[in-house]
Amino acid sequence: MNKNRHLTQEERIIIESWLQKKESFKSIGRELGKDPTTIAKEVKNHIQFKQTGAYGKTFNDCLFRTNCGLRRLCGNQRCNRICSFCNTHRCSSLCADYRQEICQRLSKPPYVCNGCELRRSCRLEKRVYSATYAQREYEQIRSNSRQGVQFTEEERP
Repeated sequence: MNKNRHLTQEERIIIESWLQKKESFKSIGRELGKDPTTIAKEVKNHIQFKQTGAYGKTFNDCLFRTNCGLRRLCGNQRCNRICSFCNTHRCSSLCADYRQEICQRLSKPPYVCNGCELRRSCRLEKRVYSATYAQREYEQIRSNSRQGVQFTEEERP
């Protein structure tokens, strides 16, 4: 195992592609010569949250969206659409009965939607591991940690 080495862009790309193939953290770690907990921490620390709907469907993560028949929460009396299917307003911001639904698959490894066969039809919030996003976040954190403490003229000792 490689100790005390940061993950490279290439290693992050491998993690992303193996997550697409539904591989475990253990097998990814074996491939990269890293501990499986390192892979798990990498994925957990660099999850990208996307509020996108499914093909032809808007994003809606309300627990009651399938049985909801509420209309005109937006106040438009001409609107005849059921609020859970509306493209103009999110019912989550207007409805008092809104309860967020989170996919149960995200509570256990691999904690992301990469490789999920239901991803294209899912209307819930997606959690995705992207190698380029993770690399950008890592570089930003590394850069900020090397800048030191910033003082104004009044705060200087």
